[in-house]
Amino acid sequence: MKFRTEIEREPLLQPIDCRDKVLFVGSCFSDHIGSWLESHWLNVLSNPWGVLFNPASIAQSLQRIQEIRKNGYSDLGSDNNEKKTAQTFELHEQNGTFYSFDHHGKWSGKNADELQQALVNLDKTVADFYNSTKHIFVTFGTSWVYERNGRTVANCHKFPANEFTRRSLSVEEIANMWSKVIECDIQNRSGSSGGSNDKHWIFTVSPIRHIKDSLHGNQLSKSTLLLAIDELQRRHPKQVEYLNVYELFNDELRDYRFYDSDMVHPSQTGVEAVRELVSESCFTPQLQQYMREAAPIVRALQHRPTDAESAEYKKFMDETFAKKEALLAKFMTP
Repeated sequence: MKFRTEIEREPLLQPIDCRDKVLFVGSCFSDHIGSWLESHWLNVLSNPWGVLFNPASIAQSLQRIQEIRKNGYSDLGSDNNEKKTAQTFELHEQNGTFYSFDHHGKWSGKNADELQQALVNLDKTVADFYNSTKHIFVTFGTSWVYERNGRTVANCHKFPANEFTRRSLSVEEIANMWSKVIECDIQNRSGSSGGSNDKHWIFTVSPIRHIKDSLHGNQLSKSTLLLAIDELQRRHPKQVEYLNVYELFNDELRDYRFYDSDMVHPSQTGVEAVRELVSESCFTPQLQQYMREAAPIVRALQHRPTDAESAEYKKFMDETFAKKEALLAKFMTP
């Protein structure tokens, strides 16, 4: 007898391998998976702009990177006329702190010039990584957006509510803006030896419910995101794949033991179930084996000793680092 509804677990057509570079962008789920792989020494960049919940803000961030790739990059104040000057950001001050409406609140500061340069340098770093990235893992959190002067903001940063208008993106809006992002890379690569399918896009919908919108409102929002991704798959079948994390939580893991005390976020048991799905669906057999062998080494390095200066602990750490280097040589050497 079956006591739960099990979702389909089908491997991606383009799974992630040990040496692949992966960019994670979007809501907390992308951040979580990216940080997990980063802790196992994989070549990933996880949510460089901070957590971004809506499809429009994520798309705007990626379009800036694509613009840098197309027109080149120069530092602020550079007089190099051969390259386009890097985009500057509109900063806004509140209570002595400057913010960008294109970034999460972790990108803020007391000095506007320093923050401006940090944001420009951040995009340069992301652009450099993006150039050789094979997989881009995107998580949509909500179809609801806040707009200021007609432009979607990534975060309101607790500015007065009357400065923003709130609305829900349509399926067509999301599909159209993201088609432009995906097609930009196809066009950039169509004339090169690398072929037209340069980037592989893995889309997910965050399983975390936005209960402030009401449960019904949350369902409408998630449905919009799911339909938009389905349309992107139809338009770009060679570039776009979908990972059914949302269905895992809402159809298979229905018991509240998979949820934290807020009944919204996943518990540690739920986290492990999600990681298992990602591993089974997104990783090559070689990467799955690597993660199994890396896990005990990661746990060992996270161990907090009672006496960090003892000879016994230093020997333990030397042996653990040696195991790490052997593992990386085994799986990461071309």
